[in-house]
Amino acid sequence: MVLKVILDHREKSILPLIEDLYDNIELSLLPFGDIILVTDKKRAVVIERKSSQDFISSIRSNRLWEQLLKMMKAKEIFDYKIKRKILLVHGRISDYLENISILNQDRGENALSRFWASLSGAMLEIIYVYGIPIIFVEDDEAIRHFLRILARREENGLNDKTPKARWFRRKRISSLPEKDEKLFLLSSLPYIGDILANNLLEHFGSIANIANASIEELKEVEGIGEKKATKIYNTFH
Repeated sequence: MVLKVILDHREKSILPLIEDLYDNIELSLLPFGDIILVTDKKRAVVIERKSSQDFISSIRSNRLWEQLLKMMKAKEIFDYKIKRKILLVHGRISDYLENISILNQDRGENALSRFWASLSGAMLEIIYVYGIPIIFVEDDEAIRHFLRILARREENGLNDKTPKARWFRRKRISSLPEKDEKLFLLSSLPYIGDILANNLLEHFGSIANIANASIEELKEVEGIGEKKATKIYNTFH
């Protein structure tokens, strides 16, 4: 479950949008990011929120790249291991364009074409070079629902599960990405579902390490007690 949400103190404006969604919301001075969802005692999701206007201006000023580089390099925040990172753009790009000179007649359609070409390149850079997904939310209602659904999916492990069986056949498992292949194999074992498979692989790093782990070592994994640890141990021995 989401234990608490930490908002940067400069993000007070969105507090009314989410204060009824979470039981524990704190304001703090964050070293990077704007919103932290603490998903358990050890891990957190870090969200950098930008208005559409700030998103564009921070690209042009290079401020965004400094912020994303800091996020990309970070492994922990406030002693929480960073589980995932998200760039959340709040507002419509088209609304921003209507209020700037890029649409003035003296600049014409070429300026607009250059703008969209530049923005496309920046978005691809963010996703593929910095490895941070971008989510666009149009308004306050959209950001409220996004944060609500994100929390629910984190609580239920839906952002970590392997693809459902309807998307592939067992005989084609070798076509899956390596990590998904390992998760699929683990989750198919007795007493291990999608969430435990992900926790085991994250903790031990490989199926071989899981197979060689003792009962006590297995119990160190979140969600595994004495009974499950014994059954998993017996599966491999």
